[in-house]
Amino acid sequence: MPEQSRAGGWLALVIAGLLIGAIEALLAVALAAFVFIGLIGDYIADGIVIYLAAAAVTLAVFAWRLGSRGVVGGLRETTAAVLSIVAFNTAVTAYGGPERSFLSVVAVTLVITLLTAAAFLALGVYRRGNLIRFIPYPVVGGFLAGIGWLLLKGGVYVAGGVEPVWRSFGDLTEWSALQQWLPAIGFGLLLFVAVRVFKHPLVIPIGIAVGFVAFGLGLLISQNSFQDARSFGWLVYGPFDDPQRWQPWTLRAITGADWSAVLGQWAGIIAAVLVAVIAILFTVSGGELVLRRDLDTNEELRDAGLVNVISGVIGGIPGFHTLSMTALAHRMRVNARVAGLVAAAVPLAAVIVGASVIDRIPRMIVGGVLVFLGLSFIVEWVWDRRKVLPPLEYGVMLVILAVIVGKGFLPGVLVGLVLAVVLFAVSYGRIELVREVAFGEIYHSNVDRPAEQRAVLRQMANEVEILRVNGFVFFGSANGLLERIRKRAEGAAPRFMVIDLRRVTGVDSSAVVSFVKVEHLAEAHGFEVVLTGASDAVRRQLARGGMVESDAVRFEPDLDRGLQRCEEGLLAAEVGREPEPVSPDGDKARIPAGLDPYLERIELAEGTTLLHQDEAPGDVFVLESGRLRVETETAEGTRMRLRTLRPGEVVGEIALYTGVPRTADVVTETPAVVLRLSARSIARVEASEPELAARLHRWLAWTLADRLGDTLRTFDSMMD
Repeated sequence: MPEQSRAGGWLALVIAGLLIGAIEALLAVALAAFVFIGLIGDYIADGIVIYLAAAAVTLAVFAWRLGSRGVVGGLRETTAAVLSIVAFNTAVTAYGGPERSFLSVVAVTLVITLLTAAAFLALGVYRRGNLIRFIPYPVVGGFLAGIGWLLLKGGVYVAGGVEPVWRSFGDLTEWSALQQWLPAIGFGLLLFVAVRVFKHPLVIPIGIAVGFVAFGLGLLISQNSFQDARSFGWLVYGPFDDPQRWQPWTLRAITGADWSAVLGQWAGIIAAVLVAVIAILFTVSGGELVLRRDLDTNEELRDAGLVNVISGVIGGIPGFHTLSMTALAHRMRVNARVAGLVAAAVPLAAVIVGASVIDRIPRMIVGGVLVFLGLSFIVEWVWDRRKVLPPLEYGVMLVILAVIVGKGFLPGVLVGLVLAVVLFAVSYGRIELVREVAFGEIYHSNVDRPAEQRAVLRQMANEVEILRVNGFVFFGSANGLLERIRKRAEGAAPRFMVIDLRRVTGVDSSAVVSFVKVEHLAEAHGFEVVLTGASDAVRRQLARGGMVESDAVRFEPDLDRGLQRCEEGLLAAEVGREPEPVSPDGDKARIPAGLDPYLERIELAEGTTLLHQDEAPGDVFVLESGRLRVETETAEGTRMRLRTLRPGEVVGEIALYTGVPRTADVVTETPAVVLRLSARSIARVEASEPELAARLHRWLAWTLADRLGDTLRTFDSMMD
C-alpha cells in the first residue's frame, strides 16, 4: 500500500507538472505572437523560441526559490499587454530594416524585464512591499481592466491578423478574417464561462485540450490537412527550422539594436514596470488566499526579482506568481517545487527538440487564450466590483478604462495618475486633520499662577483660539484650515490664534501659501498668529514661502510656551502692565509657622539644575524668589516643560512621600532663592515637634492635592 501511495504521488506530480508546463508553453506562444506579430512578423518564430526559453527558466527558478512555499510562477500577461504597445512603437521607429527592428524589440524587452527585476529587488530589500497602498484601488482596477482590453484586442489580432479598431473595421468583417477571429472569440468566451461556472483549476487545461480536439475534428470533417490549415492561415507562424533562430539574441541586441528608438519609449517602459509592480503585489495577496498561509511580501519580491534578472538576460518578459497554476498544484496536493521543475521541462523540450511542433498550434487556440485572459480582467473589474466600489471610485475606474479603449494605454496611465492624486486629495481632505480645543480650564500653560490670575484668564477664554493640526498638510487640507480661520477672523476675531504644528509631518507649497494668507488675515483683523511645535523641516518650508516671525506671527517651541505667551499678553492687556510675580512674603506665609529654624536659604544662578531626573529622593525645596522650570526629556530627545513654578511653590515633595527616584529635572529660569528642608530636618521635626510635623505634612498634602488636577490635565494634553 505505501508503494502504491508513493507511485500515485509521483504520478500526480508528473501529471501536474506536465499540465502546468503545457499551459505555460502555450501562454508563451500566445504572448510571443501578441508582441512580435506587428511589423516584425517575419521574426515571430524567433520570438516564440525566446519566450519558450524564458518560460522554462521562470518555471525552474521559481520552483527552486519559491516552490517550498507552494508558489508556482510563470510569464505574466499583464506586462506583455503593455510590452506589445512598446514593442510596436519601437519597431516602427527603429531604423535599419526588419532585423534591427526585431533586435530593438528584444532590447526594449531586456530593459523592461531588468528594470522590473530592479524594482522588485529594491522593494523587497528595503521592505517597501506595502507601497501598493499608495495607489488608489479604483485606479489599479482601471489599469487592470485596461490590460484586459489590450489582451482581448490582442487575441483578435493574433487570430485574425487585423487590428480591431474602427479604421480597420471593414477588414475585420471580411469573411476570410471572420473565419479566423470568430472561432478565437468563441473559444475564449467558452473557456471563460467554464472557469466562472466550475471554479476548478483543472478547467483551464481541460478546456484547452478540448479546443485542440475540436480543431482536429474540424480538420477531419472538412478533409483538410495541417498543410492546408497552414495555407489558410489557421495555424500559428513557423516553421522552426532556421538555424539562425537559435542565436543568443540578447547579446546581438546590445550592439545591434537602435537604442535611440528603445530609449524613446521611456514612458511605455516606466508604465510596464509600474504595471508589473502593481500586478505582483496583488498576486502575492491572492496567493495567500489560495495557499491559506501568510507570505512575506518582501521575500516574494526579492525572489521574483532574482527570477527576472535571469529571465531578462535571455530576453524574456517579466514573470512572477501565477495564481491559477499555484492553485492547480495546491488542489492536486503535489510538491510545487518538483511540479515546477517538471513543468519547466515542457517549454525547454519544445525549444531543444520539439520546436517544430509549435507551428501546428491553431491560431484560434492562441488567440482564444488571450481573449480568455482579457475577458477575465474586464469582467472582474467592470462587473464583479461594481457593487464593491463606491459610485465615485467605480466611475474613476470606468473613466480610466474608457481612456485606454479610446486613446491608448499610456494616456490611460496618465489620466489614472491624475485621478489618483484627485482621489487622494478628496479622501484625505475628508479626514479631520484640524482639532479645535478650548483655552482656559484644560488647555493652558504649565505656569503656576495665583487664583486671581487664573480667574481672569478663564473669563478671557474666547480671546485665544487653539487649533491642533495633524499629519501632512497639503492643498486638500490647508484650504479647510484657512477657511476655518477666515470664518473666525471675520466674526469675533480672537487676540491670539494658536496653531499647534507638533504633529505635522510636512507641508507642501500650497499649504505654505495658505499659511501666508493666514498671516494677512491676522494683519487685517488685528490678531496674532502663534505657531507652536513646528519641526525644523516645517519651519524651513514655511520660511521659503515667506512665513517668518513678524508683528503678526510668532513661533514658539511648543504649545506650552505658546500658551504662556498668550496668557502673559492677556494679563498685560488686562491690567495695563506686565504681570508681576506674586509677593514672596505673601507666599512664604503659607509655610507653617515655626518651620524657619529648619530651613536653609540657598541662592542659585540662572540655569542651575536644582533637582536631577532619576536621582534618589531626599530634600524638599520651597521657592522664595525667582522662577523654576520643571522639565523632562521626550522620546524624541527634546526637552518638554511640565511646569513653571513661582515663589511659594514646593518641589521634591512627591519623591519624599513615594520614595521613588525623582521624575523630572528642576532648573532655574531666573536667578532664584530656595529654602531647603532636608530629610534629616524633617525627621528632627517629627521627633521633637509633633504638632509642627502634622502642620508640615498637612501643608505638603494640600500642595499635592492642589497640583494634582493640573497635573492630570497636563498629561491628558500630552496624550491627546
